[in-house]
Amino acid sequence: MNDEPTTLWTLARGEHSLTCAVTLQVYGIEVSISQDGRMTVTRVFETGDEALEWAGRKRERRTADGWSPPRG
Repeated sequence: MNDEPTTLWTLARGEHSLTCAVTLQVYGIEVSISQDGRMTVTRVFETGDEALEWAGRKRERRTADGWSPPRG
């Protein structure tokens, strides 16, 4: 199984960007966060609800730290 990643959200701060993507894998649902194109965090979940909840919390924390949706 080779599922293409789906971007859940993208945030920016200054010249930097964060992207959160989800990919269906044989072993579960993988959520990855990349900064400036380089993967920094990867987690695997059993359910889509768990994956989306975790990704949502990460976005909330980053937004509280000054990250925001990119303009464009």
